Amino acid sequence: MSNIKRILLLQVILGLSLLQTLYGQPPRLSLDEVLDKARTNYPSIRGKLAAIRSSEADAQSMRLSFLPQAGVQAQAFNATSNQVRGASASAGGLMIPITGVRTDGFNNQAAWTSAASMVIDWEAVTFGRRQARRNQANLSIEQAKADYESELFLHQVRVCDAYLLALNLKKSVLLQISNLQRAKALQIITRASTSGGLRPGIDSSVSAAEVARARLQVLESQKMAQQQVLRLTELMGEPSLGYELDSLIFYHRLPDMNRVSGEKAYIHPQLRVLQKQMALGEANQTLLKANALPSISVIGSLQGRGSGISEAAQDGTFRIDPTLGAGLPLRAFNYIVGFTAIWRPTELFRVKPNLSAQRERVRVSQESYNQQKLALDAGSENANLQIELAQATVRQAPLQLEAAQQAYAQSRARYESGLDNIQTLTQTAALLNRAEVDQALAVNGLWRALLLKAAADGNLEEFLNQILN
Repeated sequence: MSNIKRILLLQVILGLSLLQTLYGQPPRLSLDEVLDKARTNYPSIRGKLAAIRSSEADAQSMRLSFLPQAGVQAQAFNATSNQVRGASASAGGLMIPITGVRTDGFNNQAAWTSAASMVIDWEAVTFGRRQARRNQANLSIEQAKADYESELFLHQVRVCDAYLLALNLKKSVLLQISNLQRAKALQIITRASTSGGLRPGIDSSVSAAEVARARLQVLESQKMAQQQVLRLTELMGEPSLGYELDSLIFYHRLPDMNRVSGEKAYIHPQLRVLQKQMALGEANQTLLKANALPSISVIGSLQGRGSGISEAAQDGTFRIDPTLGAGLPLRAFNYIVGFTAIWRPTELFRVKPNLSAQRERVRVSQESYNQQKLALDAGSENANLQIELAQATVRQAPLQLEAAQQAYAQSRARYESGLDNIQTLTQTAALLNRAEVDQALAVNGLWRALLLKAAADGNLEEFLNQILN
Protein backbone atom coordinates (compact mmCIF):
# COMPACT_ATOMS: atom_id res chain seq x y z
CA MET A 1 0.00 0.00 0.00
CA SER A 2 2.86 2.34 0.81
CA ASN A 3 4.42 1.66 -2.59
CA ILE A 4 1.16 2.60 -4.31
CA LYS A 5 1.03 5.85 -2.35
CA ARG A 6 4.59 6.66 -3.28
CA ILE A 7 3.81 6.02 -6.96
CA LEU A 8 0.71 8.23 -6.80
CA LEU A 9 2.67 10.97 -5.07
CA LEU A 10 5.39 10.76 -7.71
CA GLN A 11 2.77 11.04 -10.47
CA VAL A 12 1.25 14.11 -8.82
CA ILE A 13 4.67 15.75 -8.56
CA LEU A 14 5.44 14.99 -12.20
CA GLY A 15 2.04 16.34 -13.23
CA LEU A 16 2.59 19.59 -11.33
CA SER A 17 6.05 19.93 -12.85
CA LEU A 18 4.58 19.47 -16.31
CA LEU A 19 1.90 22.10 -15.67
CA GLN A 20 4.53 24.51 -14.43
CA THR A 21 6.58 23.86 -17.54
CA LEU A 22 3.60 24.38 -19.84
CA TYR A 23 1.95 27.34 -18.16
CA GLY A 24 4.62 28.86 -15.94
CA GLN A 25 6.79 30.09 -18.84
CA PRO A 26 5.83 32.54 -21.57
CA PRO A 27 5.41 31.08 -25.06
CA ARG A 28 8.52 31.16 -27.22
CA LEU A 29 8.23 32.62 -30.69
CA SER A 30 10.51 31.89 -33.62
CA LEU A 31 10.83 34.31 -36.51
CA ASP A 32 8.66 32.25 -38.86
CA GLU A 33 5.92 32.14 -36.20
CA VAL A 34 6.13 35.90 -35.75
CA LEU A 35 5.85 36.42 -39.52
CA ASP A 36 2.88 34.09 -39.69
CA LYS A 37 1.06 35.94 -36.90
CA ALA A 38 1.80 39.30 -38.52
CA ARG A 39 0.48 38.05 -41.86
CA THR A 40 -2.73 36.87 -40.21
CA ASN A 41 -3.42 39.59 -37.65
CA TYR A 42 -1.98 42.92 -38.79
CA PRO A 43 -4.79 45.30 -39.84
CA SER A 44 -3.12 46.76 -42.94
CA ILE A 45 -2.53 43.25 -44.33
CA ARG A 46 -6.13 42.26 -43.70
CA GLY A 47 -7.22 45.50 -45.35
CA LYS A 48 -5.27 44.67 -48.52
CA LEU A 49 -6.89 41.22 -48.62
CA ALA A 50 -10.30 42.87 -48.31
CA ALA A 51 -9.38 45.14 -51.24
CA ILE A 52 -8.60 42.04 -53.34
CA ARG A 53 -11.98 40.51 -52.49
CA SER A 54 -13.65 43.82 -53.31
CA SER A 55 -11.98 43.95 -56.75
CA GLU A 56 -12.96 40.35 -57.44
CA ALA A 57 -16.58 41.12 -56.51
CA ASP A 58 -16.55 44.19 -58.78
CA ALA A 59 -15.22 42.06 -61.64
CA GLN A 60 -17.96 39.47 -61.06
CA SER A 61 -20.59 42.22 -61.10
CA MET A 62 -19.12 43.62 -64.31
CA ARG A 63 -19.22 40.20 -66.00
CA LEU A 64 -22.87 39.75 -65.01
CA SER A 65 -23.69 43.13 -66.53
CA PHE A 66 -22.83 41.70 -69.96
CA LEU A 67 -25.81 39.34 -69.75
CA PRO A 68 -29.19 40.35 -71.19
CA GLN A 69 -31.18 42.63 -68.89
CA ALA A 70 -34.77 41.53 -68.25
CA GLY A 71 -37.48 43.45 -66.44
CA VAL A 72 -41.10 42.79 -65.53
CA GLN A 73 -43.63 45.47 -64.62
CA ALA A 74 -47.31 45.43 -63.62
CA GLN A 75 -49.49 48.36 -62.64
CA ALA A 76 -53.10 49.31 -61.87
CA PHE A 77 -54.29 52.93 -61.66
CA ASN A 78 -57.55 54.69 -60.98
CA ALA A 79 -57.23 57.90 -62.96
CA THR A 80 -59.10 60.41 -65.06
CA SER A 81 -58.97 60.15 -68.83
CA ASN A 82 -58.72 63.80 -69.88
CA GLN A 83 -55.96 64.51 -72.37
CA VAL A 84 -55.09 67.07 -75.02
CA ARG A 85 -53.29 66.40 -78.24
CA GLY A 86 -49.60 67.32 -78.33
CA ALA A 87 -46.29 66.28 -76.88
CA SER A 88 -45.39 65.89 -73.22
CA ALA A 89 -42.32 64.76 -71.31
CA SER A 90 -41.93 62.93 -68.02
CA ALA A 91 -39.18 64.73 -66.11
CA GLY A 92 -37.82 62.30 -63.55
CA GLY A 93 -41.19 60.60 -63.15
CA LEU A 94 -42.91 63.83 -62.01
CA MET A 95 -45.34 63.76 -64.93
CA ILE A 96 -47.21 60.52 -65.69
CA PRO A 97 -48.68 60.29 -69.22
CA ILE A 98 -52.46 59.76 -69.30
CA THR A 99 -54.07 58.15 -72.37
CA GLY A 100 -57.68 58.05 -73.56
CA VAL A 101 -58.37 61.06 -75.78
CA ARG A 102 -62.06 62.04 -75.82
CA THR A 103 -63.82 63.62 -78.78
CA ASP A 104 -66.90 64.93 -76.97
CA GLY A 105 -65.24 67.45 -74.65
CA PHE A 106 -63.71 66.93 -71.27
CA ASN A 107 -64.89 64.65 -68.50
CA ASN A 108 -63.14 64.18 -65.17
CA GLN A 109 -64.78 60.81 -64.47
CA ALA A 110 -62.12 58.25 -63.40
CA ALA A 111 -61.63 54.71 -64.61
CA TRP A 112 -59.35 51.81 -63.73
CA THR A 113 -56.50 50.97 -66.13
CA SER A 114 -53.93 48.20 -66.01
CA ALA A 115 -50.70 47.36 -67.77
CA ALA A 116 -48.11 44.58 -67.73
CA SER A 117 -44.88 44.28 -69.67
CA MET A 118 -41.67 42.29 -69.93
CA VAL A 119 -38.63 43.80 -71.62
CA ILE A 120 -35.34 42.11 -72.50
CA ASP A 121 -32.43 44.34 -73.48
CA TRP A 122 -28.99 43.08 -74.47
CA GLU A 123 -26.12 45.25 -75.58
CA ALA A 124 -24.92 42.87 -78.28
CA VAL A 125 -22.25 44.91 -80.09
CA THR A 126 -20.07 47.36 -78.15
CA PHE A 127 -17.14 47.84 -80.57
CA GLY A 128 -14.54 46.79 -78.01
CA ARG A 129 -16.08 48.40 -74.93
CA ARG A 130 -16.95 45.05 -73.33
CA GLN A 131 -13.41 43.72 -73.72
CA ALA A 132 -11.98 47.01 -72.42
CA ARG A 133 -14.12 46.78 -69.29
CA ARG A 134 -13.09 43.15 -68.82
CA ASN A 135 -9.41 44.07 -69.09
CA GLN A 136 -9.92 46.94 -66.67
CA ALA A 137 -11.56 44.65 -64.11
CA ASN A 138 -8.82 42.00 -64.41
CA LEU A 139 -6.10 44.62 -64.04
CA SER A 140 -7.88 46.03 -60.98
CA ILE A 141 -7.63 42.58 -59.37
CA GLU A 142 -3.97 42.25 -60.35
CA GLN A 143 -3.22 45.73 -59.01
CA ALA A 144 -4.95 44.90 -55.71
CA LYS A 145 -2.94 41.67 -55.43
CA ALA A 146 0.31 43.47 -56.21
CA ASP A 147 -0.57 46.09 -53.60
CA TYR A 148 -1.14 43.31 -51.06
CA GLU A 149 2.16 41.62 -51.92
CA SER A 150 4.01 44.93 -51.61
CA GLU A 151 2.43 45.73 -48.25
CA LEU A 152 3.11 42.19 -47.01
CA PHE A 153 6.75 42.35 -48.13
CA LEU A 154 7.39 45.71 -46.47
CA HIS A 155 5.67 44.59 -43.28
CA GLN A 156 7.68 41.37 -43.18
CA VAL A 157 10.86 43.42 -43.49
CA ARG A 158 9.72 45.62 -40.60
CA VAL A 159 8.92 42.52 -38.53
CA CYS A 160 12.29 40.90 -39.24
CA ASP A 161 14.15 44.09 -38.33
CA ALA A 162 12.13 44.47 -35.13
CA TYR A 163 12.84 40.84 -34.28
CA LEU A 164 16.59 41.33 -34.75
CA LEU A 165 16.53 44.45 -32.61
CA ALA A 166 14.57 42.62 -29.92
CA LEU A 167 17.09 39.78 -29.93
CA ASN A 168 19.95 42.24 -29.73
CA LEU A 169 18.43 43.94 -26.70
CA LYS A 170 17.71 40.56 -25.12
CA LYS A 171 21.37 39.68 -25.59
CA SER A 172 22.30 43.02 -24.06
CA VAL A 173 20.30 42.13 -20.93
CA LEU A 174 22.24 38.87 -20.56
CA LEU A 175 25.55 40.68 -21.03
CA GLN A 176 24.66 43.29 -18.44
CA ILE A 177 23.64 40.57 -15.99
CA SER A 178 27.02 38.92 -16.57
CA ASN A 179 28.69 42.28 -15.97
CA LEU A 180 26.72 42.64 -12.72
CA GLN A 181 27.92 39.22 -11.59
CA ARG A 182 31.54 40.27 -12.23
CA ALA A 183 30.98 43.44 -10.26
CA LYS A 184 29.50 41.46 -7.37
CA ALA A 185 32.42 39.04 -7.39
CA LEU A 186 34.83 41.98 -7.28
CA GLN A 187 32.86 43.50 -4.40
CA ILE A 188 33.28 40.29 -2.38
CA ILE A 189 37.02 40.38 -2.93
CA THR A 190 37.37 44.06 -2.02
CA ARG A 191 35.26 43.68 1.12
CA ALA A 192 37.46 40.83 2.27
CA SER A 193 40.62 42.82 1.51
CA THR A 194 39.44 46.04 3.14
CA SER A 195 38.08 44.30 6.23
CA GLY A 196 41.47 42.63 6.68
CA GLY A 197 43.31 45.89 6.26
CA LEU A 198 45.01 44.80 3.04
CA ARG A 199 43.22 47.45 0.93
CA PRO A 200 42.12 50.99 1.62
CA GLY A 201 38.45 51.56 2.41
CA ILE A 202 37.92 53.49 -0.81
CA ASP A 203 38.19 50.22 -2.74
CA SER A 204 35.06 48.94 -1.03
CA SER A 205 33.21 52.14 -1.92
CA VAL A 206 34.35 51.97 -5.54
CA SER A 207 33.27 48.33 -5.87
CA ALA A 208 29.87 49.17 -4.33
CA ALA A 209 29.46 52.00 -6.83
CA GLU A 210 30.34 49.62 -9.67
CA VAL A 211 27.72 47.14 -8.49
CA ALA A 212 25.12 49.90 -8.37
CA ARG A 213 26.09 51.09 -11.83
CA ALA A 214 25.88 47.52 -13.17
CA ARG A 215 22.40 47.15 -11.67
CA LEU A 216 21.30 50.37 -13.37
CA GLN A 217 22.65 49.07 -16.69
CA VAL A 218 20.68 45.85 -16.21
CA LEU A 219 17.49 47.81 -15.49
CA GLU A 220 18.00 50.09 -18.48
CA SER A 221 18.69 47.18 -20.81
CA GLN A 222 15.59 45.36 -19.50
CA LYS A 223 13.44 48.45 -20.11
CA MET A 224 14.69 48.80 -23.68
CA ALA A 225 14.25 45.07 -24.33
CA GLN A 226 10.64 45.14 -23.10
CA GLN A 227 9.88 48.20 -25.22
CA GLN A 228 11.23 46.46 -28.31
CA VAL A 229 9.27 43.27 -27.57
CA LEU A 230 6.13 45.40 -27.28
CA ARG A 231 6.95 47.03 -30.60
CA LEU A 232 7.45 43.61 -32.18
CA THR A 233 4.17 42.24 -30.84
CA GLU A 234 2.43 45.38 -32.11
CA LEU A 235 3.66 44.50 -35.60
CA MET A 236 2.28 41.01 -34.99
CA GLY A 237 -1.13 42.52 -34.28
CA GLU A 238 -1.04 41.21 -30.68
CA PRO A 239 0.50 43.88 -28.41
CA SER A 240 1.73 41.99 -25.34
CA LEU A 241 4.80 41.47 -23.17
CA GLY A 242 3.95 37.81 -22.54
CA TYR A 243 6.22 36.38 -25.25
CA GLU A 244 9.73 34.98 -25.16
CA LEU A 245 11.85 35.20 -28.31
CA ASP A 246 13.62 32.20 -29.73
CA SER A 247 17.12 33.35 -30.72
CA LEU A 248 17.41 30.65 -33.42
CA ILE A 249 20.90 30.85 -34.90
CA PHE A 250 21.55 34.57 -34.80
CA TYR A 251 24.23 34.29 -32.14
CA HIS A 252 25.48 30.80 -32.96
CA ARG A 253 26.72 31.28 -36.52
CA LEU A 254 27.12 34.00 -39.11
CA PRO A 255 25.14 34.15 -42.35
CA ASP A 256 26.79 32.64 -45.41
CA MET A 257 27.22 35.63 -47.68
CA ASN A 258 28.26 33.38 -50.59
CA ARG A 259 24.63 32.24 -50.82
CA VAL A 260 23.45 35.79 -51.46
CA SER A 261 22.73 36.24 -55.15
CA GLY A 262 23.59 39.55 -56.75
CA GLU A 263 21.30 38.98 -59.73
CA LYS A 264 17.81 40.48 -59.95
CA ALA A 265 15.77 38.05 -62.02
CA TYR A 266 12.57 39.25 -60.39
CA ILE A 267 10.58 42.44 -59.99
CA HIS A 268 10.62 44.20 -56.65
CA PRO A 269 7.14 44.13 -55.05
CA GLN A 270 7.13 47.93 -54.78
CA LEU A 271 7.86 48.20 -58.51
CA ARG A 272 5.31 45.53 -59.42
CA VAL A 273 2.46 47.47 -57.85
CA LEU A 274 3.45 50.58 -59.81
CA GLN A 275 3.63 48.55 -63.01
CA LYS A 276 0.09 47.30 -62.44
CA GLN A 277 -1.00 50.83 -61.69
CA MET A 278 0.38 52.01 -65.04
CA ALA A 279 -1.27 49.11 -66.86
CA LEU A 280 -4.58 49.93 -65.19
CA GLY A 281 -4.24 53.55 -66.28
CA GLU A 282 -3.64 52.47 -69.87
CA ALA A 283 -6.69 50.20 -69.69
CA ASN A 284 -8.74 53.20 -68.55
CA GLN A 285 -7.56 55.07 -71.63
CA THR A 286 -8.74 52.25 -73.87
CA LEU A 287 -12.12 52.22 -72.13
CA LEU A 288 -12.51 55.99 -72.55
CA LYS A 289 -11.89 55.64 -76.28
CA ALA A 290 -14.40 52.79 -76.53
CA ASN A 291 -17.06 54.82 -74.71
CA ALA A 292 -17.16 57.25 -77.64
CA LEU A 293 -18.06 54.47 -80.10
CA PRO A 294 -21.63 53.37 -80.97
CA SER A 295 -23.46 50.49 -79.32
CA ILE A 296 -26.02 48.11 -80.81
CA SER A 297 -28.60 46.52 -78.52
CA VAL A 298 -31.14 43.76 -79.15
CA ILE A 299 -34.54 44.50 -77.60
CA GLY A 300 -37.56 42.29 -77.08
CA SER A 301 -40.76 43.29 -75.29
CA LEU A 302 -44.21 41.83 -74.62
CA GLN A 303 -46.87 44.22 -73.34
CA GLY A 304 -50.54 44.11 -72.36
CA ARG A 305 -53.00 46.91 -71.54
CA GLY A 306 -56.40 47.00 -69.91
CA SER A 307 -58.81 49.92 -69.39
CA GLY A 308 -62.30 50.69 -68.14
CA ILE A 309 -62.74 53.09 -71.06
CA SER A 310 -64.60 51.42 -73.92
CA GLU A 311 -63.73 51.66 -77.57
CA ALA A 312 -65.07 54.69 -79.44
CA ALA A 313 -68.71 54.57 -80.54
CA GLN A 314 -69.89 55.63 -84.00
CA ASP A 315 -70.37 59.18 -82.78
CA GLY A 316 -66.78 59.27 -81.45
CA THR A 317 -67.68 59.17 -77.79
CA PHE A 318 -66.37 56.81 -75.12
CA ARG A 319 -68.19 55.01 -72.37
CA ILE A 320 -66.43 54.87 -68.99
CA ASP A 321 -66.94 51.95 -66.63
CA PRO A 322 -65.44 52.95 -63.25
CA THR A 323 -65.45 49.44 -61.77
CA LEU A 324 -62.22 47.57 -61.01
CA GLY A 325 -63.38 44.45 -62.89
CA ALA A 326 -63.72 46.48 -66.09
CA GLY A 327 -60.25 48.01 -65.98
CA LEU A 328 -58.10 45.27 -64.52
CA PRO A 329 -58.23 42.53 -67.24
CA LEU A 330 -55.73 42.95 -70.08
CA ARG A 331 -57.43 43.54 -73.45
CA ALA A 332 -54.75 44.69 -75.88
CA PHE A 333 -51.38 42.98 -76.41
CA ASN A 334 -48.28 44.12 -78.27
CA TYR A 335 -44.77 42.84 -78.77
CA ILE A 336 -41.51 44.40 -79.90
CA VAL A 337 -38.53 42.59 -81.40
CA GLY A 338 -35.63 44.43 -82.95
CA PHE A 339 -32.47 46.33 -82.24
CA THR A 340 -31.38 49.85 -81.50
CA ALA A 341 -28.14 51.58 -82.44
CA ILE A 342 -27.04 54.48 -80.25
CA TRP A 343 -24.18 56.84 -80.98
CA ARG A 344 -23.52 60.19 -79.39
CA PRO A 345 -20.97 62.06 -81.53
CA THR A 346 -20.62 64.71 -78.83
CA GLU A 347 -18.87 62.10 -76.71
CA LEU A 348 -15.84 62.57 -78.96
CA PHE A 349 -15.44 66.13 -77.71
CA ARG A 350 -15.94 65.15 -74.06
CA VAL A 351 -13.60 62.15 -74.20
CA LYS A 352 -10.69 64.13 -75.62
CA PRO A 353 -9.87 66.09 -72.41
CA ASN A 354 -10.58 62.97 -70.34
CA LEU A 355 -8.02 61.06 -72.38
CA SER A 356 -5.51 63.85 -71.90
CA ALA A 357 -6.06 63.77 -68.13
CA GLN A 358 -5.73 59.97 -68.06
CA ARG A 359 -2.47 60.09 -70.02
CA GLU A 360 -1.07 62.47 -67.43
CA ARG A 361 -2.11 60.12 -64.65
CA VAL A 362 -0.24 57.32 -66.38
CA ARG A 363 2.75 59.62 -66.64
CA VAL A 364 2.55 60.31 -62.90
CA SER A 365 2.64 56.55 -62.28
CA GLN A 366 5.59 56.20 -64.65
CA GLU A 367 7.56 58.88 -62.83
CA SER A 368 6.68 57.29 -59.47
CA TYR A 369 8.01 54.02 -60.86
CA ASN A 370 11.23 55.73 -61.98
CA GLN A 371 11.68 57.38 -58.58
CA GLN A 372 11.04 54.14 -56.71
CA LYS A 373 13.47 52.24 -58.94
CA LEU A 374 16.11 54.91 -58.36
CA ALA A 375 15.63 54.65 -54.60
CA LEU A 376 15.81 50.84 -54.69
CA ASP A 377 19.00 50.89 -56.78
CA ALA A 378 20.58 53.30 -54.30
CA GLY A 379 19.34 51.12 -51.44
CA SER A 380 20.91 48.05 -53.01
CA GLU A 381 24.28 49.80 -53.30
CA ASN A 382 24.00 50.99 -49.71
CA ALA A 383 23.17 47.43 -48.61
CA ASN A 384 26.29 46.13 -50.32
CA LEU A 385 28.34 48.75 -48.52
CA GLN A 386 26.73 47.90 -45.19
CA ILE A 387 27.47 44.22 -45.72
CA GLU A 388 31.15 44.97 -46.39
CA LEU A 389 31.38 47.13 -43.27
CA ALA A 390 29.52 44.55 -41.17
CA GLN A 391 31.85 41.78 -42.35
CA ALA A 392 34.88 43.89 -41.43
CA THR A 393 33.33 44.59 -38.02
CA VAL A 394 32.66 40.89 -37.47
CA ARG A 395 36.31 40.12 -38.18
CA GLN A 396 37.57 42.73 -35.71
CA ALA A 397 35.07 42.28 -32.86
CA PRO A 398 36.41 38.88 -31.70
CA LEU A 399 39.94 40.29 -31.57
CA GLN A 400 38.72 43.14 -29.38
CA LEU A 401 36.82 40.72 -27.12
CA GLU A 402 39.79 38.40 -26.72
CA ALA A 403 42.10 41.27 -25.87
CA ALA A 404 39.58 42.70 -23.39
CA GLN A 405 39.21 39.32 -21.70
CA GLN A 406 42.98 38.98 -21.35
CA ALA A 407 43.27 42.52 -20.04
CA TYR A 408 40.56 41.93 -17.45
CA ALA A 409 42.08 38.63 -16.32
CA GLN A 410 45.54 40.19 -16.00
CA SER A 411 44.21 43.27 -14.21
CA ARG A 412 42.22 41.17 -11.76
CA ALA A 413 45.23 38.97 -11.05
CA ARG A 414 47.42 42.04 -10.46
CA TYR A 415 44.78 43.59 -8.21
CA GLU A 416 44.35 40.44 -6.14
CA SER A 417 48.13 40.21 -5.74
CA GLY A 418 48.34 43.87 -4.68
CA LEU A 419 50.21 45.09 -7.78
CA ASP A 420 47.44 47.28 -9.19
CA ASN A 421 44.65 49.57 -7.96
CA ILE A 422 40.91 49.21 -8.28
CA GLN A 423 40.56 52.04 -10.81
CA THR A 424 42.54 50.08 -13.37
CA LEU A 425 40.47 46.97 -12.67
CA THR A 426 37.15 48.82 -13.08
CA GLN A 427 38.39 50.34 -16.34
CA THR A 428 39.27 46.91 -17.74
CA ALA A 429 35.91 45.56 -16.54
CA ALA A 430 34.13 48.36 -18.41
CA LEU A 431 36.30 47.62 -21.44
CA LEU A 432 35.33 43.96 -21.30
CA ASN A 433 31.65 44.82 -21.01
CA ARG A 434 31.91 47.13 -24.02
CA ALA A 435 33.75 44.46 -26.03
CA GLU A 436 31.05 41.87 -25.24
CA VAL A 437 28.35 44.30 -26.36
CA ASP A 438 30.29 45.15 -29.53
CA GLN A 439 30.66 41.46 -30.34
CA ALA A 440 26.91 40.94 -30.06
CA LEU A 441 26.24 44.08 -32.10
CA ALA A 442 28.67 42.94 -34.80
CA VAL A 443 26.93 39.59 -35.26
CA ASN A 444 23.49 41.18 -35.17
CA GLY A 445 24.68 43.92 -37.52
CA LEU A 446 25.69 41.43 -40.19
CA TRP A 447 22.24 39.81 -40.05
CA ARG A 448 20.61 43.23 -40.30
CA ALA A 449 22.83 44.11 -43.25
CA LEU A 450 21.70 40.92 -44.96
CA LEU A 451 18.08 41.90 -44.23
CA LEU A 452 18.75 45.35 -45.71
CA LYS A 453 20.12 43.70 -48.86
CA ALA A 454 17.07 41.43 -49.15
CA ALA A 455 14.74 44.40 -48.66
CA ALA A 456 16.49 46.44 -51.36
CA ASP A 457 16.50 43.52 -53.81
CA GLY A 458 12.87 42.63 -53.08
CA ASN A 459 13.67 39.01 -52.24
CA LEU A 460 13.19 38.23 -48.55
CA GLU A 461 13.96 34.55 -49.21
CA GLU A 462 17.65 35.48 -49.32
CA PHE A 463 17.36 36.32 -45.63
CA LEU A 464 14.86 33.69 -44.48
CA ASN A 465 16.65 30.78 -46.17
CA GLN A 466 19.75 31.55 -44.08
CA ILE A 467 17.68 31.07 -40.93
CA LEU A 468 15.39 28.19 -41.75
CA ASN A 469 17.93 26.08 -43.63
